[in-house]
Formats: sequence, structure tokens, C-alpha cells
Amino acid sequence: MEYLKELMEFLDESLTSYHAVENVSRSLEAAGYLRLQESMPWQPERGGAYYTVRNDSSLMAFCVPDCAVSEIKGFHIYAAHSDSPAFKLKENPEMTKEEAYLTVNTERYGGMILSTWMDRPLTIAGRVCVEREGRICSYPVKLKDHICVIPNVAIHMNRDMNNGVALNAQTDMIPLIAMKQEGEGRTVNALAAEALQAAGIPCGEEDILSADLFVENSEKAVLAGQNDEFIMSARYDDLACVFAGMKGILSAGSDSYINVLAVFDNEEVGSLTRQGADSTFLKDTLENIADGLGVSAQGYRIWKAQSFLLSADNAHACHPNQGAKADPTNRPCLNKGVVLKYHGSQKYATDAYSAAYVKRLCRRAAIPLQTYANRSDIAGGSTLGNLVMAQISMAAADIGLPQLAMHSAYETAGARDVEYLIALTKAFFGDLP
Repeated sequence: MEYLKELMEFLDESLTSYHAVENVSRSLEAAGYLRLQESMPWQPERGGAYYTVRNDSSLMAFCVPDCAVSEIKGFHIYAAHSDSPAFKLKENPEMTKEEAYLTVNTERYGGMILSTWMDRPLTIAGRVCVEREGRICSYPVKLKDHICVIPNVAIHMNRDMNNGVALNAQTDMIPLIAMKQEGEGRTVNALAAEALQAAGIPCGEEDILSADLFVENSEKAVLAGQNDEFIMSARYDDLACVFAGMKGILSAGSDSYINVLAVFDNEEVGSLTRQGADSTFLKDTLENIADGLGVSAQGYRIWKAQSFLLSADNAHACHPNQGAKADPTNRPCLNKGVVLKYHGSQKYATDAYSAAYVKRLCRRAAIPLQTYANRSDIAGGSTLGNLVMAQISMAAADIGLPQLAMHSAYETAGARDVEYLIALTKAFFGDLP
């Protein structure tokens, strides 16, 4: 389990999509990738490696094979998403409760299991925007670990709690951040400015124009189980897939395909943003690459026809206590390999051709592969594949890592499975056809 320690550090440090993209960017630059700006013409070179970032929270990285442009066959694209369910702070979030408690006003971001967020140590993180020399600049920011908590109510005050409780996001899920002191307490912006100052960035509360801040689980990733066969972490969906894609593109190169790592934000809320999978970000990136290499419109269309997309978003493992929730014949388990996902109504992009492509990759690289489908009477979630296909069409398959308690504040998965996904990304980005 070569990559586990590094994965756990990545999960701990990537509190929000902004931090995840910053961490991926840092790894890419350490490997020699050059950052490009969407607002400038691109001039990629043979054998070059590049990346670009949109709105601080989505990223495209690509490497050009060291061959003549006429020998390039197309794109190999691996997509994952940088966001996870959390609580987003509203504007003017500070509230006083019972004349004694300071709380922060939040709203749900994504489809979360509300009860799992209660009685946990939480932090606040995201980005702030300030004005610097006439420009708006943004900085990722994180307040101290365990700065707030969402307290449960005692069972003595709700004897029916274990019979099922309907939690209200506005009344039951408001984080407690401090006790009210004499005079006015510090605002969240003041705390954010202090955090930036501690990181060496001059900033006062009055300098902050706006912010995207989230309440996040600050518990660290751990190995669990009798033989450390489980990994437990916040944000495993979908940062484990982001990590695997990053490792794959940094470890493997192709002689004839342009490898692309696509990390999108806002998958958990429908992807309808300029940095989401349903935006033009991937389309714009591929067109910028083709234009920069001097490829004609016809040549670019030929490339697309020979390209392939792997959409990587985690899959539901068969539950040890709720096995009846799983499909009768497609029941992935932890530590049994990468999951290939199917859906008859095409919420997943996998079809017979793309499934065969993935199965052949796994067979040639000796990677264990499982299959997933929803029970026919239980609706599933959507993911990246078909949203991306709405903007740019090519063969595509949906894959993921099996996990339990998806969208919990603290998820459980198999410690070995990420190694299998990294092996698959290496095979995909390498020269296996």
C-alpha cells in the first residue's frame, strides 16, 4: 500500500475544492508542469506538461507526447471532482443565540447525511477575495482545527431520537463557534484575516471583499479494521479519485495521446457553474491545446473521434448491514478492486464499447474490476460522465472506488482499492491501446 500515507495527507489538507486544487497544482509544479492562463494564447510544445485553473476550484492538466503533431491520435481524459458535501456560510453569518452563544448561519451544500455532522470537531475553510493594487485576488484560507461544533440535543429531551429524527438545516444544524464575550465577538472575516496574516499574507478584516467559506470536518484520515484494511476519512468522495488521477498523470506518459487530468468543482450541486463538468471548461481546454499545436478544425474532430474519457466518481459498496439495498447481481465490496458503473437510463456514461475498453485495460494490467448497478427500485445519483458529454462527445465510461456511507461527514473505504485505481490510471495514461 505504497500511496496510503500520501493519500491520507492529501485528504486531510484538501479541506475544500480550493485547497484540493492548490494541492494538486503544487504537485504538478514540482513535477515540472507549467501554469497557463485561459486569458492568454497557449503555445504547448512537444513533450511539454501544462495545467490551468478556473475560478480557483477546477483544474485541467495535460501533457503532450514527444512526437510529431501528425502522429497524435487524440486525448485520454480522466475526470474527477474536487468538492464534497458541506455547510456553506451565508453572508453576514454571525448570530447570537440565547444571549450566550455565538453561532454561524449556514446552508447545505450538496446532499449530505445531516446526522453525521453532529458532535464532531469542525473547522471553517474556503477562500477570501481581497483587492491588491487594483486587482481582485483570492487566497485559500483555513481557520483553526476544531473551531466549531454542531451539538446534538440530549436524548432526555427527545426520547424518540433513535426512532428517526427529521433534522432541520436552519434550526438544528447551526454550528456553535464561541461563547459570547463582553462586547462584540470577532467576525468570521476577522478570523479569516488573522489566519492569512499567520500564513504571511498581509490582510485586515476591512480588506476582505467577499468569501466562499464552508464548515468542514477537521478529523484526520485514519486506517481502521483488524488488519488496517479500511481507510476512514472526510471527503473520500471524490478526492481519492482526484488523487489517483494526479498520481497516474504524473507517473505515466503516452507516445501518441495527449493525457488530460480534469478536476471539476460543483459536482455535488449539479455542475451548472463555469467551473463545473457541465461548463465549457474541458471543451475550451481541448480547443486551446489543438489551436496551440496548429491543428485544423478537421484534425481536432478526428482527435475527438479517437479519444476516451474515464469519469471517476466513487461507487456504493454492498453494505454489511443493509445488503438488501444492493442490486442482486452487481454488488461491489471493499478491497476487491475498481468499480465499473452502469445505468440503464444513462446517468452513467458506460456502454458496451466503453466497458470493453476498461475491462481490456484491467485485464492487461492485472487490475481487479467490479461492476455496480442500482437496484431497479432505488434511484441513484448522477456523476460527471454524461455532463461532460453534453459539451464534448467521445467514448466514455464511469468508474469509481467502492465505499460505505457516501456523503457522510466521515466515510469508510477499502485501503487497497486506491492502489488499483492508480494502476488503472497509469495504464490508461500509458501506451496500452
